[in-house]
Amino acid sequence: MKRKSETLKDEGNILIMSVVIAALLVASGLGYMKWATDERWDTAYEQATVQAYFLAQTGLIEKGYMYLRTRKPAELPTATIYLPSGYVDDVGSYYNTKIVVVPTMGSNNVFQRTDTYDVFCTGRAEFQNHQLGNRYYGKPVKVERTAKLRTKLRSFSNYMYLTDLETTRFNEIIWFWSYDSLYGRVHSNDFIGLKYSPHFFGPISTCQNRFLYFDPQNIYFGYQPQFNVPQVMFPRRAETLRGAANPTISDANGTYMTRVWMKGQGGITIYQYEMGLEAPSLYDPGEGAVNFHELTPQRWGAIFIDGQAEIYGVHKGNLTIGTSGDMWLVDNIQYDGTRRGDGWIGDNTPGEQQNFPHMLGLVSESNIIIQDNVYNGRNDGFGQYNDNQYDFHSIIINAGMVALNESFTFEHMNDDWELYQGPSPDQRGIIHLTGAVTQVRRGYVHRSNHNGTGYGKDYHYDFRFDTRPPPFYLEAMDKEGNGLFDVVSWGELGPGERQ
Repeated sequence: MKRKSETLKDEGNILIMSVVIAALLVASGLGYMKWATDERWDTAYEQATVQAYFLAQTGLIEKGYMYLRTRKPAELPTATIYLPSGYVDDVGSYYNTKIVVVPTMGSNNVFQRTDTYDVFCTGRAEFQNHQLGNRYYGKPVKVERTAKLRTKLRSFSNYMYLTDLETTRFNEIIWFWSYDSLYGRVHSNDFIGLKYSPHFFGPISTCQNRFLYFDPQNIYFGYQPQFNVPQVMFPRRAETLRGAANPTISDANGTYMTRVWMKGQGGITIYQYEMGLEAPSLYDPGEGAVNFHELTPQRWGAIFIDGQAEIYGVHKGNLTIGTSGDMWLVDNIQYDGTRRGDGWIGDNTPGEQQNFPHMLGLVSESNIIIQDNVYNGRNDGFGQYNDNQYDFHSIIINAGMVALNESFTFEHMNDDWELYQGPSPDQRGIIHLTGAVTQVRRGYVHRSNHNGTGYGKDYHYDFRFDTRPPPFYLEAMDKEGNGLFDVVSWGELGPGERQ
């Protein structure tokens, strides 16, 4: 009887142990299942966050950026616009795509068109909630991320050097060679010729598939050269500048030459003299000067001359001057407060330039030509005078220059066919350029004629142009006339950031 009782007791213990073990197994299984569903939820969530981010990027590109890239500059938005939502099969959707105009970019000038835009887009992906114990089990979970793209309409001023053609009208290649050092973006739609060892410290690109070389040596590229890039189109008229100009001055069908004399704080004097007669003195016009206009320094302005013009003086303010005919540079064109001998802004570094207040654009629908006169080194001025006798040789140009129908070049190259022949040699000094130069056809600034004729180059990019062009400057466009854009920044809207 006692043995039977003990047996029953053992069986009871075994049963209890079995129940406990079973309970433990069930709990472990449930825990494993919970862990598995949690892992599945985490994996699904991570996948959805990646999908949402790339959906937002898709909206940025397919809706926002493409909207901008398919518009002519005059058609670009002037206020915030919202674009249609989109859907990607089996992935998700994007919505709230909008383009916001970025104000002033730090210039504190309400008259400046910045041509900078922020594009926002929110991507949304979903997954089914299979997390055990979650009150929303079985329902879709929505994951959203917002991306932001800042882009800026490219201007001709974004290029240190820009051409359509790198050859003369006689199909002569004008080479970059050992004495050429360029510190900004360089681009040509044509083949670029490299001779000996030029130095390119900024990006360089061409629409062609290669460079042309002549005895290449230690050519330096600060960035990997880019080939087969989209063509930059050159308009034949500066329509934006024409439309904004005040005043617009006519040459009365070629009767008058117009002079624009910039006098720093004294403003701008514009006058004319009759073509074919002796030109008045640059700094004491006197008899023969007619049709005077007096302007104060321009905060943000434009002048357009329908005809030819002669430009010179000390510039103060923010201004672009345009001409329909040839633009003649008759003496230094220098910002108020720059270094006397070469027009440098401090030490000409980006930091020194950044907060400098004055800016000038020179746009010709024909040529920009350095006139051959005593101020610019006529009759071998660089050989006849000391380096520091600046008034009799060389020229300072503080400006962004555009020659829409031909070249930036100089007068009297002493070619055999020219009636005027200068001395031998006829070295006129140095072109001290702080700014940028754009020309349809690359022009000569120095020739080998008469044992050397023309100017050496001291070219420095005005790095302010990369973020802020002169007023009403020309935009870079593709062959359809649509604006070209540069991406300034690209990423995700962070926590607490507002659109």
